Amino acid sequence: MRRRLTSEAPALERGGTALTAGSGREGRLRRFMLAALAVPVLTGLPACLEPGDPIYSLRDTDPPEVLSTTPIAGGTVAPGGTLRITFSETMDPRSLRPGIAVFAGRDEVALTVAAPAVSDVDADVERGDRPYMVEATAAEGSPLQPATAYTLVLRDSLTDLEGNPLTGEVRVAFRTTTGP
Repeated sequence: MRRRLTSEAPALERGGTALTAGSGREGRLRRFMLAALAVPVLTGLPACLEPGDPIYSLRDTDPPEVLSTTPIAGGTVAPGGTLRITFSETMDPRSLRPGIAVFAGRDEVALTVAAPAVSDVDADVERGDRPYMVEATAAEGSPLQPATAYTLVLRDSLTDLEGNPLTGEVRVAFRTTTGP
C-alpha cells in the first residue's frame, strides 16, 4: 500500500506514532525533514553518487597509447616538415607542450605544438576512445637542419583527459632529408 505525502496525512510512522507537518515554524521544519527523508526513499537513489553508480559512469583508468608517429622510427622528414603523433585517446592539452620534445644530440629543438580543440563531447569518457592527432613543427627561428639525426621524445608526463599518463617514455629516432 502506498501513502501520499501531504501535510494532512501522516508521512512517516515509527512505532505507531505518526509525524504530521502542522503549521507555523515547527510545521515548516517538519515538512522540510519529511521531504528530505522521502527523496531517497521515493527515488530509490542514494544520497551521494559514487563512480560506478548507474547514473555516474566509471572513471577511465586506462593509460593512453602512442598509435603512430610520422616519421616512423628510422624514417625521414623534410627540414620544414611536420611531425605527427597519434594517441589512442584525447590528450590533456596542458600536457602536450611540456611532454613532446625533439632533440638533435643533447640540444632540444624549440617546437610549436598544435592539437584539436577538446569539445564537451570529447571530454565525455563514455564516448569510447578516439584517435587524437597532434602536430609539432620546429618553432620559428629554430628550424630542423637538413641531413641531421633527431629524436622525438614523448615523455611519460603526457596525460589523457582523466590524468592517466603514458606508461613509459617513447623515443623515435629520425633524420631530416637533404632538401625541402
